[in-house]
Amino acid sequence: MMESGRQQIRTEIRATLILTGLLVALYCVTLFVPRDLWVQDEARYGEVVREMLNTGEWLIPHLNAHPYPDKPPLYFWIVMLMGTLIGQGEMAFRAVTALFTVLATAGVYLTGRRISGAASGFWSAAIFATTFLTLIVGQIMRMDMLLTAAAVFAWYSLLGHGANGSRWSLVSFWACTLLAVAIKGPIALLFTLLPAVVWQAVEAGWQGIRSLRLTYGFLVLFGAVAVWVTAVIVQGHAQYLQTIWTEQLVGRTVNSWSHKEPVYFYLLLAPLLMMPWTGLVVRGAHELYLLREPGWKSVAAFSLLPLLGISLISGKLFIYMQPLVPALCIAAGVAAADLRPGARLPRWVGWPPVLFLAALAAALFWLSHEYLAARAWAGYGAGAGLLLLGATAAVLARKSADAWLKGWLAISVCLSWLLFGGVITLVNPLFSARPMGESISRLAGEGRAVGIVRSTRGILNYYAGILMEELEPEEALVWWGAHPDAVLIVQTRHFDGVFGKTGSAPSCGVDKVFTVELKEYHVLTDCRQ
Repeated sequence: MMESGRQQIRTEIRATLILTGLLVALYCVTLFVPRDLWVQDEARYGEVVREMLNTGEWLIPHLNAHPYPDKPPLYFWIVMLMGTLIGQGEMAFRAVTALFTVLATAGVYLTGRRISGAASGFWSAAIFATTFLTLIVGQIMRMDMLLTAAAVFAWYSLLGHGANGSRWSLVSFWACTLLAVAIKGPIALLFTLLPAVVWQAVEAGWQGIRSLRLTYGFLVLFGAVAVWVTAVIVQGHAQYLQTIWTEQLVGRTVNSWSHKEPVYFYLLLAPLLMMPWTGLVVRGAHELYLLREPGWKSVAAFSLLPLLGISLISGKLFIYMQPLVPALCIAAGVAAADLRPGARLPRWVGWPPVLFLAALAAALFWLSHEYLAARAWAGYGAGAGLLLLGATAAVLARKSADAWLKGWLAISVCLSWLLFGGVITLVNPLFSARPMGESISRLAGEGRAVGIVRSTRGILNYYAGILMEELEPEEALVWWGAHPDAVLIVQTRHFDGVFGKTGSAPSCGVDKVFTVELKEYHVLTDCRQ
């Protein structure tokens, strides 16, 4: 018995060391190969943090001096806290994402191990860390990985409560649920509370639901929200709360003004975003269903119910799938652990990732030809690298199952460095507003007003380091007449609306042209109007 216990400890230490090395190899690229904050979302979040630091207004996020109702403030607080440790700026954003990617992977390992044993836990975590969607979300500056970590630890805590009735596990579940809501808002309940209630109802009926202590849990949730709402009202920002309700909670759910997609959007994307493990997800889900292993219903609840919920919401982004990836990866981990080491891999599992890499290479060749201009040769080289990885994957598809699994971990590390160490650097100028922002800052000087015509709020402010007057095309000339020495920023497509059908600006001493996100901007000043 003692020998068995020591062997288990050695196995867990070995798994932890391998996963740690894998995570370092996969995600240190985001720390060692820095890039700018990109428009749209990243630059906006950077500006929110900048304004919080400059104004000392932490309670309500602001964007270009306007209340920002899109996200709760917790994520921005965490970034600022990280900034106090390592310095405010882009690195703080990257470090927060990397930290919570590690935490989410640890949560997947613990949850997979609790559901189906140590081997499944290891492969679930390794698969989670190397899934294509995780590779993306783990290296961009958003709060989705924070939500994923909170959601998976809520699930893990719930499993612990179900196994032994532990009150501390139940407290942990509600604490993680509250944290998820504080990170992303009420939508977080789709990844925590909804699957928990349904799973408990299926497992144990009404008694199972009662075990969640919903009354106490809701009191904690509503109490925490009530404290923040009260503070907002006391500061005189009741209208801000109304905006959250009408534009965010109701508007984006029923008839979103952005990212509006059909209900089947995620079903189409899921097979691509789960690469290279899509086949294992299907196989593992089938095995869990047939074998009725303990916890299989929780895997179904924590994957299918959130998928249904976010599919019914009007506004959609592929990144929103990240919090349900742990459940899909645990299903894949079960299949990976059950593969016989010497067995041949089914073709439908091994070959789709090869085609996926070929498609990525083709997309990169096209992008390089269309948009990289003088740097196209570097893009072609990266595309050739993807084809080389695809050829390696094709060889692995003909090997044994264990060789395929280990080989794809190595391919994923190479893919991460190729995409986020190489390709991201190449396309950074296409999506960064740094050159334009710094130019605006220099032109504005001390006290010169800056106006921007019909552009997404906040995307230029971070690198400009200033606030801007937001203008509609029809009012821009009137405002400019009142501020003759101002800097005016106009997209080429809005020239007609601002300057008339001639579509040309007045004679200007400065007319700098920048292209960001494939949109052409003119920065104008010293003009004869």
